[in-house]
Amino acid sequence: MSKCLLLSDGEGRLLALRQTLEVHGFTAVPDPADAELFCAREAGHGLFVLGAGEGCLRALFLAERYPVDGIALIGCPLRPRAASALRRRVERELFSIVCDVLTVQPLADAAMLPRAADIVLRGVSSRRRLRLDLGQDHVDLWTNCRQALEEAILRFLQPQSYAKTLARLGDSW
Repeated sequence: MSKCLLLSDGEGRLLALRQTLEVHGFTAVPDPADAELFCAREAGHGLFVLGAGEGCLRALFLAERYPVDGIALIGCPLRPRAASALRRRVERELFSIVCDVLTVQPLADAAMLPRAADIVLRGVSSRRRLRLDLGQDHVDLWTNCRQALEEAILRFLQPQSYAKTLARLGDSW
């Protein structure tokens, strides 16, 4: 069973995905007291990190340091660069992220520019990099687009790979 570490924004919106994740067989761990210690213990054993808003910066920081299986960023606020030391450090070390990456970015939010997703996806060294532009702003993303957001995250966490399958089972003749 895979675990999902939920690093939410200040308003706790990411906790809305907890029930959906648990229904689909994931153990959702909402923002533990020491997320770094949790990652050190669980990395390499099926750990995904999901970040929303400012939680994206913490998620990127943990993915840079620990071998997590994947990272999903919802509304990543990477720019402006001079805003904080953590943002500068995370942006400088993006190349060390090698896990699968999904970025979900609102189209017209002044605090979460679509350009931030480009910076992340160009900076990481991952083989699987996915981007989804969804909703007008961060609030719209969690209200009107919530079902599409949940489906995108579940598709990312449970990839359907038919690479070694010669043919799918179907109706017999």
